[in-house]
Amino acid sequence: MRLIGERSVASALRWILGLANVFVTVAVLFTGLMLLTSLVLPDFAAGFIDGLSENDNDLRPLLLNERATYLAAFVATLSTWWIFNRLRRMFLAVNRGDAFERANVGRLQAVGTGLIGVQISAAILVFTIPEGIISDLDYRVDLGAWLGIVIVFMLAEVFRQGAAMRDDQQMTV
Repeated sequence: MRLIGERSVASALRWILGLANVFVTVAVLFTGLMLLTSLVLPDFAAGFIDGLSENDNDLRPLLLNERATYLAAFVATLSTWWIFNRLRRMFLAVNRGDAFERANVGRLQAVGTGLIGVQISAAILVFTIPEGIISDLDYRVDLGAWLGIVIVFMLAEVFRQGAAMRDDQQMTV
């Protein structure tokens, strides 16, 4: 099986990311709606959290950590959506045989930014999620994930230099 081009591994990965992107888009819409609800109808948002944690509290105010939970969940899903879309566009460029196009530099930097958003929102979620929703949460700084983010930004610079070299080659007669 070929790695790039039509009916290749890169093409299959692009389609898998597209399918996963449908579910992530639904999650973004849901978490965005819940974040908006927490601002407009805080009693409903508090009841939703109580339902998830199986508490039978009557009307109560929405706590600050619960609002932060809604915000962090929205940022995490939005960052994931952002990453998937940029990766799909990169796979499309690779399938066309133009991996070192200038737009891929920005796409890689956007993926790195999205990964930072996922890591920060994961840390916020661990510290703000109400008890009873998820039983044993423990946050540890994942050095592998942060190293991966640094590598993505380094790859963006490699792509920048590769695009410059490609442009120089095309200018040579």
